[in-house]
Amino acid sequence: MSVSSACAELREVTFHTGQCLLFENLSLSLAKDRCTVLMGPAGCGKSTILKIAAGLILPQSGSVIFDQKSWEARNEEQTIAVRAKTGFVFQNAALWANKTVRQNIELPLQFHNPQFSQAQIEERVEEAARLVGLRNVWDDRPSHLSLGEQKLVSFARAIVNDPETLFLDDPTAGLDNQLKERLLAFIEEFRRQGKTVILVTQDPSVTARVADDLAIMRDGQILVVGPIHEVVQSQDPRVVEILTSVLSQAATFSQDILGLLAEGQP
Repeated sequence: MSVSSACAELREVTFHTGQCLLFENLSLSLAKDRCTVLMGPAGCGKSTILKIAAGLILPQSGSVIFDQKSWEARNEEQTIAVRAKTGFVFQNAALWANKTVRQNIELPLQFHNPQFSQAQIEERVEEAARLVGLRNVWDDRPSHLSLGEQKLVSFARAIVNDPETLFLDDPTAGLDNQLKERLLAFIEEFRRQGKTVILVTQDPSVTARVADDLAIMRDGQILVVGPIHEVVQSQDPRVVEILTSVLSQAATFSQDILGLLAEGQP
């Protein structure tokens, strides 16, 4: 994949925390204008890769290209300008505990669009909340919300500035089926607009529903990455094991998942 066709590209990236080496000399290209799902066992570094690709953390070595330029080569002004075109939904929501729901969602707008009037901000905030199905809890603190509602606030905050790229870390965890369906429908519409989604999930129904590309990770390595219909046909026993393990966790198999399984049959 050429740099121009990649949303983000990790080149020989090494990352460790203290005594734990998560990955070494890892390379991965994430396609632009597509939805790429990162899949692998718990603790293999998927969420870290997502944050590195988004420029939220920097690796100890290697280069990370985003929007055709490395994060480390940008000055502060350039970095802020690029961040204005991205949104990130954290696994734990990562909301400001001392701010209300409305204040949490407003933050990207206030930071990136100081020229906006309060009326413009409120209109954008309410539209983002409507799109993700968030009920009227504007004045509540995050601690008063369920985990699922906190995730919706995080999602609304991620989309409120109309980003070109969404980074989603297990976005449907903790949501009931109705809210999960609403978010999946939004992700599908986001893709149809020619935008980019990079998503970490272990939910096979999410993968089958929205993934264009699938990257399988294990033990600090990218085993395979490519269009989902090609990846599910991989004969690599490590890939087969991970796909089988993830799919077996589903309580029920939807038609989408059954179709995915059928595509992977030799």
